[in-house]
Amino acid sequence: MKLITNCLRAARAALQWRLLALWTIALLLPTLALALPFWSHFSASFDHSVHAAALAQRLDLSNIADLMSDPGRNPLAMKLGAGCALLLTLLLSPLLTGAVATAARFGGTPAMRDLFAGAVAEYPRMCRMLLWAVAPLGAALGLGGALQHLAGSGADSAITPDEGQVLRIAADAIAALLFALALATLDVGRAVLAADRRRRSAVIGWWHGLRLLARRPGAMLGSYLAISLAGLAAVAALGLARIHLPHVGTAGFLWALLLTQAIAMLLAWMRAARLFALIGIINKS
Repeated sequence: MKLITNCLRAARAALQWRLLALWTIALLLPTLALALPFWSHFSASFDHSVHAAALAQRLDLSNIADLMSDPGRNPLAMKLGAGCALLLTLLLSPLLTGAVATAARFGGTPAMRDLFAGAVAEYPRMCRMLLWAVAPLGAALGLGGALQHLAGSGADSAITPDEGQVLRIAADAIAALLFALALATLDVGRAVLAADRRRRSAVIGWWHGLRLLARRPGAMLGSYLAISLAGLAAVAALGLARIHLPHVGTAGFLWALLLTQAIAMLLAWMRAARLFALIGIINKS
């Protein structure tokens, strides 16, 4: 019952339009960096065709994949766009996490000026946590890779192909679980930093969060998992609607854009709600 109450309280607290708007607007920058090379690619493919409108109406995912794999196009621009998008996302991540920390400590709904000022003030600490993320994520990937290698060796010597397939699936599942657990420990570390502004060390904050996680695994992992599942289920539903939406004409384009921004806002809400829930548990501890 406490778990449900904590999740509902965090879900409601994360529904702050200024916070969600800040996330959505900020994430438009890496989206634009990624989209511009694709726009140029499709422009080169269709702008000089008299059948461009008809072709655009019949485009599906397989056609788009064929266009993107065309070796005659410039792959460097797309790689550069993807690299810029990734870099912008990494640079913006501490700022947006700092905005969530500011909103969680504010005790109400902060104004946009207070939200942004708090996010800038939190940037150094959250940036250090982002840099430290290389260690737990690298360890999780290393352990997962070792398990998959062992499973592959065991599958080669298995009596039946089905046994080998079971080993591979089990190794993949454990590797994914290890990676998800590493992500959860990092969010707990961020929540520790957000709950106590006196902390400066990301490593000590992460370690303190790890101890809290070991002390209260049910409350922390339960809240994290419940909010993640709710958010990802809603994102999946909107994603399916976006894929099957007829995007012909101005109305179709606007609906597609609206659904895409709704997905971005849902992901922002999920991240914020998870941190709100973890901060609430830490404050009670």
